Formats: sequence, C-alpha cells, structure tokens
Amino acid sequence: MIKVIIDQLCQPDKEEHFNDLLLELREMAMRQHGYISGETLRELIDPSHFKIISTWSTLKDWKTWQNCPPRVLIEAMMESMTTDGRKLRIFTVDHGSE
Repeated sequence: MIKVIIDQLCQPDKEEHFNDLLLELREMAMRQHGYISGETLRELIDPSHFKIISTWSTLKDWKTWQNCPPRVLIEAMMESMTTDGRKLRIFTVDHGSE
C-alpha cells in the first residue's frame, strides 16, 4: 500500500474553482483500480494551501491513474491556478514500525 501526498498553493482568487476540480478528480479516482481512499486538507491560516492525500494498493495503480488522460487534463487546469507548482511525494506504509 502507498500514500501519495501532494502539496499545492492555489492563487488566492481561484480556491473555489480549484477545490471543485479536486472534487472532480476524487470522483474519478474512486472508480480507478487500486484506489483505497483520499482526503483533501486546507490550511486554516492560508486557505489557498491544499494538501491532498490518497491511498493506493500499489505504485502501479497510482502510476496508471497518474497517466490517465482525463486526469492529466484536469491536472493541467489546476496547474495553471497554482502559485508554487505542485510537490508530490509517494510513501509506503512501514509495517516494521508498528
């Protein structure tokens, strides 16, 4: 199992449209093979700062979704609304530390 964590800073006047696109992506992801769960966090002090966390069965499942053409299109729209680009990190669950 992996967790994908994405940090994005949105332009201050674009937050609602940005959030709508995130919801659209989430609905699409829920129909993808290997998708387990996801959540979107928004910083209280700076509501233009979003953190998206999704859980996938395998890295392959995530990569398939990452390269899905409808996702790529929405991601490009979102990228045009960001101020600091997108920071994406992929983690695995460390069962040895439990």
